[in-house]
Amino acid sequence: MVEALLVSPVDPIAVDPIVLQAVVVDYLSWLAEKLSGAASVVGDNFLFLLIGVVAGMIIGTIPGMGGTVVLTILLPFTLALQQYEAFVLLSGAVGATTFSGSLTAILINTPGSSSNAATLIDGYPMTQKGQSETAITVSAISSATGAVLAASVFILAIPLMIEVVLLFGPSEIFWIVMFAIVIIPFVVADRPLFGILTGGLGALVAFVGVSPQTGEPRFTFGILTLNDGIELIAMLIGFFAIAEIVRIASLGRNTIVDFDTVELAGSKMEGLRIVLRNKWLWLRCSLIGLLIGAIPGAGGSAAGFVAYAHAIQSSPDKETFGKGNPLGILAPESANDAKDGGQLFPTLGLGIPGSGTMAVFLGAMLMHGVFPGPTVLTDNTELVLIIALSILCSNILTSVIGLAVANKATYVLQVPVPLLLTGITVLSLTSVLIVRNAAVDMLVTVVFAVLGIILVYLEINRIPFLIAFVLAGILERQYHLAVQFAGGDSMGAFFGAPLDKLLIGIFVVSLVLLIIPRQKLLQRFVG
Repeated sequence: MVEALLVSPVDPIAVDPIVLQAVVVDYLSWLAEKLSGAASVVGDNFLFLLIGVVAGMIIGTIPGMGGTVVLTILLPFTLALQQYEAFVLLSGAVGATTFSGSLTAILINTPGSSSNAATLIDGYPMTQKGQSETAITVSAISSATGAVLAASVFILAIPLMIEVVLLFGPSEIFWIVMFAIVIIPFVVADRPLFGILTGGLGALVAFVGVSPQTGEPRFTFGILTLNDGIELIAMLIGFFAIAEIVRIASLGRNTIVDFDTVELAGSKMEGLRIVLRNKWLWLRCSLIGLLIGAIPGAGGSAAGFVAYAHAIQSSPDKETFGKGNPLGILAPESANDAKDGGQLFPTLGLGIPGSGTMAVFLGAMLMHGVFPGPTVLTDNTELVLIIALSILCSNILTSVIGLAVANKATYVLQVPVPLLLTGITVLSLTSVLIVRNAAVDMLVTVVFAVLGIILVYLEINRIPFLIAFVLAGILERQYHLAVQFAGGDSMGAFFGAPLDKLLIGIFVVSLVLLIIPRQKLLQRFVG
């Protein structure tokens, strides 16, 4: 009955209450069965989940080494694993990096990633007032429960997602991917023009190799190894990991961050009471994170600051924010981790990554033979649930570990920079060789490391390049499929269906609203 409901539109007015009740019961039974299988897989692979969590927490503690770099380093080591093992490990790392960044934001006034930038506004002042343990407890509970809420909403929404995505064929997916490649640079980049240029460069690099349609080599410069295209791992390691290593090394510090030994003070019970007393703020901010996470390109920093602004607006004690108000931690941290569940909607449902971390995750799916989009929801429902449950469990596990070892969380930042960066460099370059043991991949890593370093020092966001690189191949594939299904009629393939026209309209309107300042647009209409 569930399958029939998912593929057949039902008139809500004509549905008999008894039939509707039977459908709901049938669906819940179906979901319980699927969840049981997914939970069993996650339980059987708990060791991989733990490895992902620990790696995510250790590497994610280093400022600049956010989720994108963590997944980049771990991805090559998953190639020897079974599909479920790989995604449990990677999902564990996704859930761990956000919270680990909040520990350094609270304790030493240095966020682990941009997602935790809003947390330090009140987090570090609480540490200065001797309330660090209270602050970390608020962060841990808010993060874990926000992630649980978002993952639960995602799981319950899967049937609706399946029914919606079944409306999308190759042409519709083409327009959505095109939308992401063009619009995301405007959202994530401070300077949209550079975002468009780097995105275009990423798309061009993705086309290196033999054309899947004609079999002719493109941009290979006669190097036979490049016929297979630019290796994703080699590009990611150079463009992100090595570039960040060079940036940190250039700071000329003995340690990553200069700070005195941190001593925890405060109360875990007080942190718990703060969250319970402000449960409705937690709920609202978690929903904010869920919704913003579902918007491709919005990212965790946007979710954190929007939730932080909401906390200020809804508080009677606005003047206390920025001076150590625990609600200034509760709001952004609940939104930060809820956004991970929100990002699963576009990433798994449509194959559109919501952030740089999800772009790497999408690349991992492609490397493991999983094609994100409507088919993964219908044909690999259990895998989707495994990913959602792994992210949920990793957030809980991360918070528990974080509370237990918070006073030792910053030890990694006290390791001498030469020793720390040497270890990460060796690990990164080893991961490049693991993939296919090709010398040209080392050259590719060096080339993209240079490009990444240049963009870092020009303060140009690298995420548009990554997203365009990952999506360009999907765009090309959907283009040729749409033309093939339309019998070679390109115009009919992309401009004929009503849904195509709707997506084009949304695309154009969104682009206009991003290019033209809203004030000028309103003046034109008002006169």
